[in-house]
Amino acid sequence: MQDDATSLPTGAVFTQATATDQVLLPTSATKDVKELLVSAGDNLQVTLPENDVELHAFVVTPFLSELAYSYEWSSISHPDGYNGEMEGKHTPTLKLSQLPVGAYVFKVTVSAENAFGEGFVNVTVQPAVRINQPPVAIVSPKAQEISFPTTSAFIDGNQSTDDTEIASYHWEEIEGPPREKKASADTPVLHLSNLVPGNYTFRLTVIDSSGAANSTEASLRVHKKVDFPPVANAGPNQEISLPRNSVTVNGNQSSDDYEIVSYEWSLSPKSRGKVVAMQGVRSPYLQLSSMQEGEYTFQLTVTDSAEQQSTAEVTVIVWPEKNSPPTAVAGPDKELTFPVQSTVLDGSMSTDDLGIVYYHWENISGPTSVQMEDTDSAVATVTGLHVGTYHFRLTVKDSQGLSSTATISVTVKEESNRPPQAHAGGKHILVLPNNSIALDGSQSTDDQGIVSYLWIRDGQSPAAGDVIHGSDHEAILQLTNLVEGSYSFHLKVTDGKGESDIDMATVEVRPDPKKNGLVELILQVGVGQLTEQQKDTLVRQLAMLLNILDSDIKVQKIHAYSDISTAVVFYVQNGHPFKVMKAADVAQMLRLQLLKEKPDFLLFKVLRVDTAGCLLKCSGHGHCDPITKRCICYELWMENLIQRYLNNGESNCEWSILYVTASAFILIVLMAGFVWLCICCCKSRKRTKIRKKTKYTILDNIDDQERMELRPKYGIKHRSTEHNSSLMVSESEFDSDQDTIFSREKVERENPRNAMNGSMKNGVSFSYSSKNR
Repeated sequence: MQDDATSLPTGAVFTQATATDQVLLPTSATKDVKELLVSAGDNLQVTLPENDVELHAFVVTPFLSELAYSYEWSSISHPDGYNGEMEGKHTPTLKLSQLPVGAYVFKVTVSAENAFGEGFVNVTVQPAVRINQPPVAIVSPKAQEISFPTTSAFIDGNQSTDDTEIASYHWEEIEGPPREKKASADTPVLHLSNLVPGNYTFRLTVIDSSGAANSTEASLRVHKKVDFPPVANAGPNQEISLPRNSVTVNGNQSSDDYEIVSYEWSLSPKSRGKVVAMQGVRSPYLQLSSMQEGEYTFQLTVTDSAEQQSTAEVTVIVWPEKNSPPTAVAGPDKELTFPVQSTVLDGSMSTDDLGIVYYHWENISGPTSVQMEDTDSAVATVTGLHVGTYHFRLTVKDSQGLSSTATISVTVKEESNRPPQAHAGGKHILVLPNNSIALDGSQSTDDQGIVSYLWIRDGQSPAAGDVIHGSDHEAILQLTNLVEGSYSFHLKVTDGKGESDIDMATVEVRPDPKKNGLVELILQVGVGQLTEQQKDTLVRQLAMLLNILDSDIKVQKIHAYSDISTAVVFYVQNGHPFKVMKAADVAQMLRLQLLKEKPDFLLFKVLRVDTAGCLLKCSGHGHCDPITKRCICYELWMENLIQRYLNNGESNCEWSILYVTASAFILIVLMAGFVWLCICCCKSRKRTKIRKKTKYTILDNIDDQERMELRPKYGIKHRSTEHNSSLMVSESEFDSDQDTIFSREKVERENPRNAMNGSMKNGVSFSYSSKNR
């Protein structure tokens, strides 16, 4: 303000409602604040790839040196994706870089001792101007060959590319043998048919949406019909031994590109003088018989439809006669339980080099009441068995009369059944965090064999814990996700006769000895995205925050906390011997650094740091919620809000709701009494004074210079209104004995300089009136 403003009544200043309107209000401020006219430079517009700008702020009418001003830049609005990084926020020059496309508004605030001002500037980043690139025509295959009678082919132009899109395709045949119609198409894929032998050349032209074009060519060769000679295959060489003197050789693996029309077998010149009977000499299969000891070579000649031929040879070696006796195999001994009275005797596993031609089963010992069927075959049936031991003999012979025998015993026992004996495995101790165990009931026994297992959880055991893979119906019960407590499981085993037995196994799950030291760190990353290398890096970073060694941090478990977050459970041990630090102390240290001082220190964003287990005592008036890690107070108890939120303490249940309610009621009564006392005092004082209503009005004829002189003092809260030619000002009440009128004439008498300025400019008159209520 100028010194002329001091001529107004004490305690009255002006408040600015808009850029040009002013309001006079009483105030108690004693210091004047000058408004600085600040410029942030002209609005800027840049086009990608240019995305770096500099903004320059300055005071239009400085009254101090440039170093005396303080600058503060801030972003008023910006597009999505802008991270708000600015260089030189506290200097006259602000550097912005890597700006994405969009509109920005920046504000600069300039202040000095008893001076203040603001400036704004717009920055617009436009997308880069696209320069159309011509398309690239690509055909696949570039060259291909087919053989007649194939008369169709495809050439694909879909792999052609453009920076936007291809608007049209055009194929044309520019070279080829004479035929009725040349190929032409306006599709990405050219389909060719009715081709004749010869060389073809096709051109593909592609045009993009901007009219740019590109062409390429593809070649196609259609060969005349080719008939390749056949390939004869007389089959693999064979060997036989006398007295076997016949064999069949096979030539059906011979091949031709079209068709084999004839086969012809003959004795090779290599085997001239050999005697052999041949059947099927004009078929793929040649049957040979009456062969003698020696080596035979046969030649196969095949002919195709073009009368092209091919030959192949096959050798058959006939070895002199040799015979080994057969080997009889009657099978393993059998044990039956009465009333089973029949069984099968199987000798089909008996072997001979020439082949077994004779089988015979006979009963050589045991009760004579047994009946046997199919005794002269490899498999015989025995019926009418009774309690006792039987021995059966198998005799086999080959074609040369050589024989061999084998014996099998069959024991029939009296029926007896003892109940099974269940064995569930006894007592087991499990220490968390290991929460899985397998209870082995396979040691249960029965004379006839156990046919079913059933594990039943005792009704007094904890319900938590999962049976996996349906193992409660198997010999070994597999359990996981067990919790602290004592479990009992009953094993029931049943044999084939329905007899059963029950045994019990117990599992005592003890708490984790490191439970009070486990810290849970929740990170904003999917559990499948956290790699082993990143985990090691996190451990090193946590060790730096806690000022300990990497080896002092032991990660116990990593699991999914939600679809997008991961929980890392660990504990900290230090000292010699090692001692586990309290989880509450570790969590508090990390919480202060990760959530307040260094929120971006770790690889991933930290969502929460807390103890893995709920360790709060809740002042003895509540219990700890294991999910939220906060106290749930009993009825008539609540948290100590001062300790919880002002002193950053842990969750508690220290306050009684009855005491808090009573205290609040007493406080309200005291405050009401104090207010009533103040009102009474004010009324008694106002009876001795005459209250006047004062109105201030800024008239339309005050000039700009007077507006500057009537500026509000620093600290008055401004209120913006519409820009009108005149502004009605607020009312205030104060003690006065007479009406006072401020007019332009009075101001001119008291300030001639203002009168001179008023004669040169159009302004507004300011009047002040006071009248009794």
